[in-house]
Amino acid sequence: MELDEIYRNHPLNKRTILARLAAQGVPDDRMTEWHLAVDPLTDITDQNHSGGVEATLQLASLAGVDRTCTVVDVGAGLGGPARVLAEAFRCRVVGVEQDAGRYHDAVDLTRRVGLNELVEFRHQDALVAGPDVHDADILWGQATWVHFPDPSVFLARWVPVLRSGGRVAMADSHLKRTPGSEAETALITKLEHAWGARLLSLAAWQRALDAHRCSSIHQEERTDEAVGSFRRLQRVAERWPAGTVTDAERNSWELALSAYASGLLGAYHLVARRA
Repeated sequence: MELDEIYRNHPLNKRTILARLAAQGVPDDRMTEWHLAVDPLTDITDQNHSGGVEATLQLASLAGVDRTCTVVDVGAGLGGPARVLAEAFRCRVVGVEQDAGRYHDAVDLTRRVGLNELVEFRHQDALVAGPDVHDADILWGQATWVHFPDPSVFLARWVPVLRSGGRVAMADSHLKRTPGSEAETALITKLEHAWGARLLSLAAWQRALDAHRCSSIHQEERTDEAVGSFRRLQRVAERWPAGTVTDAERNSWELALSAYASGLLGAYHLVARRA
């Protein structure tokens, strides 16, 4: 499935988030990033990744994000992690997003919560347009780099934005083993289609990072967290307004859970440092 179709029909978007806040009586002039990012009743938030705000803050801690940092979030989507980083650490964040709808939503949501001075977004294809950011401290990717089919091509374009000693902070799902049957191969193929992704091993990303002089300094499996997030989505989606979630989205949750349960897929946090 093409990414623009996935995002066009995605249940987490500016409209559903603002509708949730309106129903909860949150006034526009008092809206903060925490209102956008946290909702224990519905999970209709701007955090389109496993683990929610907690996962973002944990990865940020591992990567050494603080108020002095410039973070470049490639594949920023709605801008949820970018705004959380800015709100929590008061750091500067530059988000890069290809999809026009997600980009415009990110810009508007950032304006609504008053984070324009810390967070800016660039509407560009990360594999086509050249980066115009230099000496960044953190290259950030949370549940998005799975969309880049060749880690080496992606990293060749984006590692150069980092200063020496800068960190790559990555959270995504990766193949844990090679499919052992036609059924397993079909499962991964269906999941790649549903996510608009290319699923590779974590080792493939580590080799690409090594080739670009980025040495892994932390690796942690987070599969249980990802499984919990997808199961929670299945539960809370039953309470979402009619039409919020499509059958295709529900099917993608089932496919992901099957891939995790079979040991084909794992979710990981990875931090690497540039030489």
